Amino acid sequence: MLTFPLHNTALDLKGKPPKELPHGLLPIPLEVRELVEMERAKHPPEAFAKAEGGLLNDWTVHWFFDNLCQEVTYRQTPDGPEVLAVGFDEVLALQRTLSPEERRTLKGYPA
Repeated sequence: MLTFPLHNTALDLKGKPPKELPHGLLPIPLEVRELVEMERAKHPPEAFAKAEGGLLNDWTVHWFFDNLCQEVTYRQTPDGPEVLAVGFDEVLALQRTLSPEERRTLKGYPA
């Protein structure tokens, strides 16, 4: 989770309906990359290497959706999170189309 005050994208998106919020592959913001680098120094290299991709994806979703009061379903990718659904209606509709195995490969925000 982001740990110090930053102007994140979510502040600019507040009040927008789910269909107007970001969908698809989200770029990893420079600020998120910098925060991940700050964390790197606090952990053993082997352990951090396993967690790095998850941190980049999870913190990017946080960067875009923090305090928007919207559910988000996304898939982690090496290039950043791929947002598949935003808001209760989209998330529910997506879940109805997925098998249990497919659902296990996705993540939700808030967790």
